[in-house]
Amino acid sequence: MIICAGSIFTDYISRIDKFPKKPIKVLSSGIDKRLGGSAAVSAFTAKILGSESKFIGKFGDDDSSVFLKNELKKFSINTSKSIFIKKCHSSQSFVIEDTKGERLLAAYNDPKLLDYKKIPKLNFRKKDIYSIDLRWIDMAFNIAINTNKKNIKCVADLDNFKNSNKISEIVNKASHPIFSEEGLKTYKKNINMQNALFQIFNETNKFVAVTMGSKGVYWVENNSLFHCNVPKVKTVETNCAGDVFHGAFATALSLNKSNSQSVQLAAATATLKCMKTGGIYSIPNLNNVNKFSKNLFVLSIIKLLTLTFDSAVIPAI
Repeated sequence: MIICAGSIFTDYISRIDKFPKKPIKVLSSGIDKRLGGSAAVSAFTAKILGSESKFIGKFGDDDSSVFLKNELKKFSINTSKSIFIKKCHSSQSFVIEDTKGERLLAAYNDPKLLDYKKIPKLNFRKKDIYSIDLRWIDMAFNIAINTNKKNIKCVADLDNFKNSNKISEIVNKASHPIFSEEGLKTYKKNINMQNALFQIFNETNKFVAVTMGSKGVYWVENNSLFHCNVPKVKTVETNCAGDVFHGAFATALSLNKSNSQSVQLAAATATLKCMKTGGIYSIPNLNNVNKFSKNLFVLSIIKLLTLTFDSAVIPAI
């Protein structure tokens, strides 16, 4: 079972030809209503790739929450540990996408949703794998601590946060901390990417990674820096690609794949997702992912013992 805990949103997607240089009126070529949110999309990804998945999040009691629950029900995703808050709006976001797949996103969270402090009690079974985001920070912190105690795998999506002791603990305790490019810059300010990864590896002595969009994925494990390429494709929609990556990575771990194989499968899944529009309905199945993953290659770049922190530079970044 892949257990995904964190955010869920109703996304309203509006499509335009290109972003204007200044705020003006533009014509939209279409609008869609979709399920979004890092942990929720991760749960859908795991399900579509063939794993059983559970979503743990916070819902309101409005029309948006009805829509979200129905989407989860369609895919038989378990929500038994989620929180449902009366007289509260579920989270919503408004997304503008251009024809290149780039986006502008504005998210809204009801203060009641953010202020609700109750955390559901979890069993933390050895056979489960957790995937967490930082939108529900107390839940993510609780899961990271308990999975570490019980030696359970936990994939942490480290994006869009302010540094705090809880963030540091999540990085230290989660078995697989994975940063976005901006997340890594926030966590290790004024340090280049490779040195930041090696510093975190020295602090935690475990796998740590950063996703960098079309530049691929970089990670450190066993004193070495690795890179997984991403082939050039026609990008149609980048929205939720990172969430798909984390769900696919957790799924790969559940299939007993190595860290390297898990990165390769996750990167392939996210790349295929970017080639189609449709949100969760354009997440590829495992058969297509396995075929496409043959286009991705893993390269060992540098070992920690040969690294000079103030001068080393990764080529072609």
